[in-house]
Formats: sequence, structure tokens, C-alpha cells
Amino acid sequence: MKILHLTVGMVATNCYIFYDENTMEGAVIDPGDNAKSILKTIDDEKIKLQYVLLTHGHFDHILAVHDVVNATGAKLVCNKDDLWLLNKDAMGEFKPFVKNFKETPVNIEAEDGTEIKIGGLTAKYISTPGHTPGSSVIVVEDVMFTGDTLFRRECGRCDLEGGDFPTMLRSLKKLYDMQGDYKVLPGHDAFSTLQEEREYNRYMREAIK
Repeated sequence: MKILHLTVGMVATNCYIFYDENTMEGAVIDPGDNAKSILKTIDDEKIKLQYVLLTHGHFDHILAVHDVVNATGAKLVCNKDDLWLLNKDAMGEFKPFVKNFKETPVNIEAEDGTEIKIGGLTAKYISTPGHTPGSSVIVVEDVMFTGDTLFRRECGRCDLEGGDFPTMLRSLKKLYDMQGDYKVLPGHDAFSTLQEEREYNRYMREAIK
């Protein structure tokens, strides 16, 4: 598996593109903005884009979804509990920043345990509500794309509509209890590992008390 990383949009969202190097089939995770840059990367790498995978439905993770799907024919996947966020009316105070947003139909409504096959790779959805009701961590091989659930030494904010801190702690414990170690590629800021977060993330430590 090869993973490409782009930082996009007004709040520096981490957008990831991963693909099977044998089949060149791939997926984009959280195309938050800058569709031209995302599509250029896909074209430069000669990736056959199969899916757009969302960790959750906040505006800064979805603004380029329509253009990417429209240009590539990829299928859109989102946790079923975040479908309500995928429209302009749900963007609340952020609506002035998303005037050109276009809604895109979801092809697969994921839930806990949903698996998406991409070439010889499998992307597994793990439901981790707290930041939003449908927030998910997407696991591919030894990598977890954690969206806005788990950051390096932090967790996602829970004060927006649909957020809930006690629920977030339960989700962090769920991640803590997973077997083995993973590379942690979050929705914003620096990369980490699950073992580092088990040891040093104060919210994850609180979650296991």
C-alpha cells in the first residue's frame, strides 16, 4: 500500500490518498477542499480511484467530494449516522465559507465493521462517535485514519452539534483496547502511533480509568 498526504482547505485538513501498488486501485479519505490538487495527484500517480471514504461529515472534510466523485466516478462512503451533515443546511455557522458546496449522493452507508475492498486492500470502518454521531476510524493494514476522533496527544472537540464528550471517551477506550499497534494518521496536525497515544494522550488515559 502506498499513502499520499495532502493538506487542504482553510483549516489545514489532512487528506489522504492510498492505493494498491499492484492494481493501482485506490481511495481518497476526506477530500476537504482543493479538488484540483487532489485530482492532479490522482492523475500523476495514475491511480484508478474507486472510493471516496469519509471519516465524518464536517464541512472541512467534504468540500471537494463532489468534484472528485464527478471527475473519477468513485463511490462515496460515509457512516450512516453522519448523513445528516452532508448538506449545506447542516453547516450552521460555517455556511458562509461553503457557498460553492454541492451535495453528493452517498453510495454506501457504512456502520461499525463495514469493509470496503480496494484492489487487494481492505478498508474497515470502526464507529467512534463523540466528535459527531457518525465519526469513524478507517483501518487499512497497519494504519488507522482517525479523522477528528484521535489526534496526537489530543482528541476531537465535542462542543459542536452532535458531539458528546462521554461518548468520545468510550470511543477512545475502544481504540485503546484494539490489539497491536497502528500508525495514526489524523484529520489534522501531526501523525502518531496508537501506542504513543495509549501512553501519552490524556484523554485516552482518562477513558480507561
